[in-house]
This record gives sequence, structure tokens and C-alpha cells, in this order.
Amino acid sequence: MSSVPRLLQGLTLPPPGVRAPALRRVFGSLGGASAAGAALQRCDAAAALGVREAELVAAHAGCFDRAESPLAARRLRVRRRDIAAALARFGPTRTVAGHRACRVERQGAAQAPERWAHAFALEQRGADGGVSRSLQFFDAAGDSLAELTPLDAGGVAAWFDLVEACACFEPAPRPLVARRVRAVRAASVPADAATLRQVWSAMRGPDGFERLLARFALAPAEACRLAGPDFARRVAPTSAHELLAAAAQQGVGLAVEVPGAGACSGDWRAVRQARGWTEAEAGGVRLHLREDAVAEAWLLACPSRAGLRQTLLLLDAAGAPIARLGDDAGPRRERCGWRRLVAQLDAELQA
Repeated sequence: MSSVPRLLQGLTLPPPGVRAPALRRVFGSLGGASAAGAALQRCDAAAALGVREAELVAAHAGCFDRAESPLAARRLRVRRRDIAAALARFGPTRTVAGHRACRVERQGAAQAPERWAHAFALEQRGADGGVSRSLQFFDAAGDSLAELTPLDAGGVAAWFDLVEACACFEPAPRPLVARRVRAVRAASVPADAATLRQVWSAMRGPDGFERLLARFALAPAEACRLAGPDFARRVAPTSAHELLAAAAQQGVGLAVEVPGAGACSGDWRAVRQARGWTEAEAGGVRLHLREDAVAEAWLLACPSRAGLRQTLLLLDAAGAPIARLGDDAGPRRERCGWRRLVAQLDAELQA
């Protein structure tokens, strides 16, 4: 369990509109974090306080005593072309993308996410006294889409140029919109178990699961329950950590797909638990999975042209997908190493 929620437990904030000073004081009480851990610290703090991460960041814009908090923010005007041009000069960049429950950290060229609504330039003082500089992009609801941190002096210089050209003095973003729940279209086929299993058995790949959900207008967990154990088996919410750890130990490559961050694959190493997160590394990519956000985990068995393909689907308390883990075999048949890992999860299920 992360230390941040414990530190903030039972804390009551003033009402919206007048709570920016309180947010700064609370965040400042957490102390500094490493440059790589700063994004996760803000994510943890916002979740523990029950606010959107954009509101926490926006509270650090404008004039205030810098002793209050290690974070300072400048809001950027929505000048997409100017920002894209500046990012092209960032050079090597660390990008953290994904959502509250799961984030993927990569190094490479800087690129702004699609459909961002708010952007801030951040300076955050670390535990060692050093200052990291980054750009953070949010959607209209105030959830983080990506944070981009330049890694060399040329990138930091481009960061300063961007702030000079695009920063404005509006401390708070426009009122955050409530996240819209996607309207469920009428099912093209009645959602009875027999019909759903028949359609499931006709799948030709793991991506057929999304098409099945749309066809029957079902949430993922509902479809899994209707499909039954031949196609979907519920396992422990901790299965992702166990799977990653076993894969690292046995040298089995895994593919991980995270909404908002895309897919990443490879031989995952250095699997560990830290501050309430499961963390793993593969080929320069780091995965951060919030353990207490996983409410349900399902082993899916989806027919494909290369035989049965099994994946582990993680869902949050609202039933939304967090991540999906599977064999890093591409279009080929599942490898024996992956099937062995799945068999281990099944054995724990039966125990």
C-alpha cells in the first residue's frame, strides 16, 4: 500500500474554488520524490484526496510561497502547433502515459498525446534538491494523459523557450467536465448466454473480444460471467503481479496493452512492489500498475487462426479495463512458456 494515502487519510479539503492553498500545503507535506517518481507521487496524492490530478497541478500555478510545496506549475495556452514544434526540439525524453491505475514509462522522441485539453509546464524539486522540468497534458476531465520530461540540456532549453512562448497567467483550468459515460448502443444480438458463447467461439483473435462487447452492448465483466469458465475464468486481483514475477523468473516474454499508453512487450525484468505499485521493466520500458485499483481479473480464452489465445484482463471497481496481458508471440501459436504460466494461475484458482 502506498504511503501517500495513509498520510492523507481522514483529511478534509475546503470546497472547490478556495482550496488551492490547502492542496499546496498537503502536497508539500509529502516531501520530495525522485524525478522518475514525481508523476506517480502526484497521481497517488490526487487519488487519495479525491480530486482530479489537473486540479492538484493547477493549484500550484500563479504566485505562492515556494516553501509551501516542491511543485510549481505554469499553464500553457492551447497552441498545438507551437507546442508540437517545441517538442521536436526536446531530444531524448522520458514519457509517462496511461491512466490513474496503470502507467507506462518510455524513453524516446517527445510527442504530445491526442485530444489533450489542458497543458502545464512543471518544475518539481526532488528529494535530492535537484529540479526536474516537464510538460503534463490532461484531458477535459482533468485526468493525466502524458507527462514529458526532457533528459538533456538541449531539451531543457527547449522547455524554457516553450514556457516563454506559450505560458499564461490563468492559474486554474476551465471548469473540469464530468467524464461522460459512453452511451450504450442497442445490442445487435440479445445478450443471452448461449448466443454469446456461440459468437465467442467464432472469434478469430483476441481483438474479437472488443467487437463482442459492442455487439452485445455489455461491460467486460458481464460478458465474462455470461461466457462461463470455458472462455472466461475469474482469478485473484493479484494475478498480474504473480504473472509478471513468474514470467521474469522463467524468461517468458509478455505483451501488455494499457489504455492510453498502447502496447509494450518484451522480457520483463526487475519486477517489484513499491509504494502500492507493481513495477516491471522490459527493453527500456517501465510498467507501473496500481495494485489496489485492480478489482477483478479474468483469464480470457479467445479462439484465433493460430489456435486458442489466452490473456489476463484487469478491471477497476467501475468495470473499466486497466490492462491486458498476454503472450508476446505475435500472430504465431501460443508458446509453451506462456501456457505454463496460465496453468499456474489456474492451479492457484483450483487450490
